[in-house]
Amino acid sequence: MSGFAEYRPGISRQAADAAIVVRPAEVGDLDACADLIVSRTGGSAGDRRERLAADLQDPQKYVAVAVVDDEVVAYGGVIRHDRSPADPPTTAPSGFYLIGLIVAPEWRRYGIGDLLTQDRMRWTAERADELYTFVNLANGAILDLHQRFRFTEVTRDFTFPNAPLEPGTCVLLRAEI
Repeated sequence: MSGFAEYRPGISRQAADAAIVVRPAEVGDLDACADLIVSRTGGSAGDRRERLAADLQDPQKYVAVAVVDDEVVAYGGVIRHDRSPADPPTTAPSGFYLIGLIVAPEWRRYGIGDLLTQDRMRWTAERADELYTFVNLANGAILDLHQRFRFTEVTRDFTFPNAPLEPGTCVLLRAEI
């Protein structure tokens, strides 16, 4: 199981009477965010929650949530990555990176991914003039999303610290903001 949304281009839904609110995450959102992450990647929700709590305290990181009727239905983040002189030459460049966009299955195709991406790009634009992300090539939905936001391919030959990337499965993307 890939954990990615089924790729169904052109399919969208309207949220009937649901107000989708995108905002910075708060401590009270972290359990729901951790559960979303674990639902896709596995692992320990407690460990994920601890990392998210640390992210909330780091000015070089941003955690955003989408909320419907006080329920967290999606999560996305931004991190700052800085290359080290000891890193291999194929290490992704220094900069801000979109990470971890996860929408609860019952809330997919309502435009929540776009809303979270807009919010994360807004936050980053206050700090930088470019933004990166890396995407699994098997995830057609997220590739389409980033194309809508004018991300362009940088390379497929890269590494990223602590990311278990299989060679040839991911693409590094960049957008000017």
